[in-house]
Amino acid sequence: MTGRRVPLWLLACALILGVVAVIAVRTHGFGLVDTTEREAQDRCETDVRGKLVTPATAQLTDVESKLGDLEPDSRDLFPLTTDEPLKGVEHSRITVWNVSGTVDAQTESGSTIHDPFVCRAYFVDGNLADTLVVFEREH
Repeated sequence: MTGRRVPLWLLACALILGVVAVIAVRTHGFGLVDTTEREAQDRCETDVRGKLVTPATAQLTDVESKLGDLEPDSRDLFPLTTDEPLKGVEHSRITVWNVSGTVDAQTESGSTIHDPFVCRAYFVDGNLADTLVVFEREH
């Protein structure tokens, strides 16, 4: 009984498919994430850096984006009642992305802070309208 050999091209195809699968998993589908999620994360990262004394030195880590619930009676009260882009907008038209992580940045005195943050990105009818950045400590 002779052993049947697998064609070399079949092994090469299997190897290529394996590599593509690993890359897809590592990049969350080659970076093809939900565009609103990507937009929320980009805007929140920019806004977090904008609230720091030295934004150029800021390193954001453990950044996660999750679809959130609108909380008009608590955490979203002020953006909904005082911020013009959201003021008076029907709540059913608003989608919220919750972006969280940790920022490491230099302070005015040169020391380094390590501070968790939460950013709420508000979309009205699919368009980014406003963000709210909250740090664990005052900056």
